Amino acid sequence: MISDVAAVVARHDPAAWVRSLRHRPRRALPYDASIVPPDAQLLLDTTVYIDQLKGQLPAAIVALVASRAIVHAAPVLAELAVTVGALDPRDPRTAATLAPIVDTLRHVPPQRIVAPSEEAWLEGAALAGILARTQGIAKGDRRRFLNDVLTFLMAAEVGAILVSRNARDVDLLLQMKPEVRALLYERA
Repeated sequence: MISDVAAVVARHDPAAWVRSLRHRPRRALPYDASIVPPDAQLLLDTTVYIDQLKGQLPAAIVALVASRAIVHAAPVLAELAVTVGALDPRDPRTAATLAPIVDTLRHVPPQRIVAPSEEAWLEGAALAGILARTQGIAKGDRRRFLNDVLTFLMAAEVGAILVSRNARDVDLLLQMKPEVRALLYERA
């Protein structure tokens, strides 16, 4: 494990990241779904599931998801599942909100779920810490980037393209690791 930590630090030297990263204009980001190869696997960010449940997923992304192999990231499914426990069961709106989330989770094929490797956890934590520091995130919120970074790294680990509406965080991550493939979209 120590050698893994040393390798992560060597790849992502915190001292090399001392300035805030600037968000790039939309035209510099990967928004073109037509460039996704026909044999590409997709790894869906939480935003895709949420937008699909709300009927706000753009038609191009719906078509893309329907035509490609999908890999489901454990941290993303956990973000959906936390809602199951977090919503107040006494609130009359809860049942209607939870039903589609539970149905979505129930229909995820277990063999298509991937979890972060030990290396992804180490690298993800280092990158999340660097981003939290350089982007001026308050100490109490420094884990904010962790699930996004893990999901981003997992896409690379399994050779998938990350599909997300979270352009702000994915932009920063692509600046740190431009070799990771991602596709961004905006709500319909």
